[in-house]
Amino acid sequence: MSDLSPLEEHFPRLALEIVAFWRAPACFDQLQALLVDGRGGRQGFPMDVYSDLSLLLTLVPRPKGPYDIWNDALDVDKTP
Repeated sequence: MSDLSPLEEHFPRLALEIVAFWRAPACFDQLQALLVDGRGGRQGFPMDVYSDLSLLLTLVPRPKGPYDIWNDALDVDKTP
C-alpha cells in the first residue's frame, strides 16, 4: 500500500505544480480551474483525485471580490 495520495500517485507532476503555487495569491483560482472544465470536452479526473483536489480547495482562502456576497456571508458566520 502506498503512502501517496491518489493525486500524488496518478498525477505526480500536477502535485508538484500545486506545491509550487500553494501559497500564491492565485492558488484558489488555479485549483478551481483544475476542477472546472473551461475548455470543453475534457475527460476529468478520477473520483479519488477529484476528491483530493476538492479537499485542497477547501483549505485555501477564497479570494474576496468587491461583489462576492457569498464570501461576505461566510465572514459574518465567523464573528463572535
